[in-house]
Amino acid sequence: MARRKDQQARRDHFIAAARRRIVEQGLAPVRLRHIADEAGLSPGLVTYYFPDLDELFREVYSDAVDRFYVQRRAMIEGTSDPRERLLAMIRSGLPTGPDDEICALLSEFGPQVGRSPVVKALRKTLFERQVMLYESILTTGAALGVFDLTSPALTIASNLVALEDAYGHHVIAEVSVGRDDAERFLIGYASATTGCDLS
Repeated sequence: MARRKDQQARRDHFIAAARRRIVEQGLAPVRLRHIADEAGLSPGLVTYYFPDLDELFREVYSDAVDRFYVQRRAMIEGTSDPRERLLAMIRSGLPTGPDDEICALLSEFGPQVGRSPVVKALRKTLFERQVMLYESILTTGAALGVFDLTSPALTIASNLVALEDAYGHHVIAEVSVGRDDAERFLIGYASATTGCDLS
């Protein structure tokens, strides 16, 4: 049992090192030796735990899946009010600020979608899962008469996730839209498309 815990601790150490290095220099140039340097251990040890670098990248990405799907799903299950659910989804879908490591990580994975089948599959799955959460909220709200949807629930849900991604990039890169404005814009879009004032 202790050995298994030690092995998991070592794997977690390499995952954290990979995450830091990807945020620092982007995903494309990251190699095994960079992760080993970041972890302060030998490349051979990294290979022992992660024979395939894509496997390590999948593990790194799983933190984003946990935050933007698993945790959000658990959060919205805590309330039955569709308005509260929708607001909670919107607020939890944006970076906390420019130093939000998980969101910065997602931004670094973004440009690799067209180059890496693994990254493409990871991004696609995360997008679809988030859309599913939004769609379930919108569909339930419409069935209860709380929302009067102006478009199909799937369309609104897809747009909300796409807007989260776009505004999230602005927040992380400190381009032109800050966290508070991004939240306000998303709530405004959700209000307009649900016929329900969420502000």
